[in-house]
Amino acid sequence: MKLQTFHWNKIDTFGTEHFRLVREGELLRGSGKVAYEEENVLFHANYVLELDAEWRARKLKVEASGAGKLEILSNGEGNWFQPDGKEIEELNGAIDVDLSVTPFTNSLPINRHEWEPGQKRNFEMVYVDVPHLRLYKVLQTYTFLEQKGGMRIFAYHCRDFESLVYVDTAGFVIEYPNLFIRKSDIPAGEFDRIR
Repeated sequence: MKLQTFHWNKIDTFGTEHFRLVREGELLRGSGKVAYEEENVLFHANYVLELDAEWRARKLKVEASGAGKLEILSNGEGNWFQPDGKEIEELNGAIDVDLSVTPFTNSLPINRHEWEPGQKRNFEMVYVDVPHLRLYKVLQTYTFLEQKGGMRIFAYHCRDFESLVYVDTAGFVIEYPNLFIRKSDIPAGEFDRIR
């Protein structure tokens, strides 16, 4: 078993996440405990996202204060199901999950592929709106711009939203400008200097 832990803070409002990734054989299990503020209300959310060895989402469980619980399953080939086996047809074609309260899910499409500078890829994603636990299928685009030392820079686009995303060599978000920043041993101000 291999364990990695991260802490991310929200930038645009109060919020923090404690994240754990456990690797056991062919299974990856990411879990996060999130506290954040939205429209002056404090929410808590816990999630567990199970992935196969190719970083394809296979099971997601989310619990959010005030909204209850959500669980969905995937065969890793773009088909999604409720726990009772009923197919969720409106999500067909999506391999990855994008959970609104965490930058961890940006790692899924990044880590499923090898990237060359300038390479652009489109992904159909299952977007999970937390705390409301609503599901949507959305198209997202990642473009690998460049690598600077131990950091890779991607341009991200979804609907009318665009941002840069900075990840480490393992594909985990260092900074998602105006949304998330990872607590690390980089001294204050040093991150701005190296990018």
